Amino acid sequence: MFIISRIKFLLIATIYLIIFIYFSNLTFQKVAAQFISSPQIKALDASFNNPKIYAFIRSGFNYSQQLYGKPRIPVEKVNLKFNTTPLTSLDDESQGEFTIYLSRKPSEYAFHGQLAHEIFHLLNSQLLDCYAEGLATFFAEKMLTRNNLNWSQWKQYFQQGSEPFYGLSYLMMKEVSQIAGQTNMSHLLDFVVYNNYSKRWMHIDISKWLSSMSDSVKIEVEKVINKNIAQVKQVTESNNQMYSCVEPN
Repeated sequence: MFIISRIKFLLIATIYLIIFIYFSNLTFQKVAAQFISSPQIKALDASFNNPKIYAFIRSGFNYSQQLYGKPRIPVEKVNLKFNTTPLTSLDDESQGEFTIYLSRKPSEYAFHGQLAHEIFHLLNSQLLDCYAEGLATFFAEKMLTRNNLNWSQWKQYFQQGSEPFYGLSYLMMKEVSQIAGQTNMSHLLDFVVYNNYSKRWMHIDISKWLSSMSDSVKIEVEKVINKNIAQVKQVTESNNQMYSCVEPN
């Protein structure tokens, strides 16, 4: 009787041990899957050398990946530099080194919105596209709101018609995002193609992205794009000939 009880005890203990190991491993895998490495950040101008700015960049970069997927090129290092024109450049693909250029100082209202917009471009700095620019500005709105920073002046700025390339593309992509839903938006940057044989710049194949949706959602998203695209395309072409703005087929 004692032997039988002992065997039962050992069997139960073994089962509990297996269950514990299984769920512990599963939890570890989930945590590992959610972990996103933080890039090294270096300020090339003294005014950007601030731990709060670095934390904002790391937080924004992680948030952009949660929303829109991994960057096309792994981001290992991000430089910050003052410039007359804001942009994000790929400096060294093999080292994963990028530079974010900003035209506003941290003391200015526009700084965080501009920085958040450029953080989005770390996902693909070779993407010069009206849909991507609109989404980058919508991401800036989400990032500022998430950090309890004021977006109202930016909203007023765009609604007044200032910088129509950024304003109109932003308003279009905000509406597109709301109708398409997060799952579809998370795959938008999967549908990028090179502009030409030089393979330097890219654009979004909007028709293929639309085709990846259910018919009912596709119809509604296409309505939004078609309602806005003529005007967005016009301001895109007048803003910079390097940017693409391809209408859906």
